[in-house]
Amino acid sequence: MKKKIFLFCLLSLSIFGQTNTSKVSYTVIANAVSKKAVLIFNKDKSVFLTEIIKNDKKVEVKSNEEENNIELKIDLNTNLPSSFGMFTNLTNNVIIEHAFHPRGLKATEFDTLFVKEKAKNINWELVDETKIISSFTCQKAIGKFRGRTYTVWFTNDIPISVGPWKLNGLPGLILEASDTKKQFHFFADKVELNTNEIINDSVFLNKKYITPMQERERFLTYMENIGLEISTKIKSSLPRGVNSTSITTSTKIIDEEKLIEINFNDIQSKK
Repeated sequence: MKKKIFLFCLLSLSIFGQTNTSKVSYTVIANAVSKKAVLIFNKDKSVFLTEIIKNDKKVEVKSNEEENNIELKIDLNTNLPSSFGMFTNLTNNVIIEHAFHPRGLKATEFDTLFVKEKAKNINWELVDETKIISSFTCQKAIGKFRGRTYTVWFTNDIPISVGPWKLNGLPGLILEASDTKKQFHFFADKVELNTNEIINDSVFLNKKYITPMQERERFLTYMENIGLEISTKIKSSLPRGVNSTSITTSTKIIDEEKLIEINFNDIQSKK
């Protein structure tokens, strides 16, 4: 038994003690929408890339005669450029996300943003439960992060403190994560070690950075402007004598700890 443990330790040092990169392919379910994502990582850095689903129909209109309303669904991802993803540097304890925000309803022009923050120290509670994911033995952990409680499964077989999105801080790689409200679920489909893929951190460095709160405020401003643009178009198309009313709401961030992330379209219209 001692020989087996010693050989495993040597193997871990060989795989993760150098600059070798590995990759995890995840399925991400966000608000009932399934996407694919990849995490490329080494012992110091990682990049998380999420698939952008583009709808051929930019605008969908549904009417409900019984409730006397019209549901307007707009896909602003139709022309969205490709992102570099989310970069995490474990040594410097920073996360930098490359994001785009549409300038208007047409969504043909976008502002390029680099959102920088410190990686949060999530207070994980380790649970004495295990299960197998992609042939790796994983342990359960529970932690609170920005308004949600997450249950994750990590493996000590890959002693790297990273995971999907901004979830990290455990003694091993996170292969599955979900929140208690069942809005978000990440689970690993495939783990590939020593892929030697390149983590190009230079595309994230020496940029003009903003904070997550600044990004949130900008996003809300974009959405308000788009809402006004939609309202103007509707009013101009109505027959004479027909009036329309619109309600504008504003959301301000008060408590950073309770900030709900907007990465997964977590903005819901009030009915």
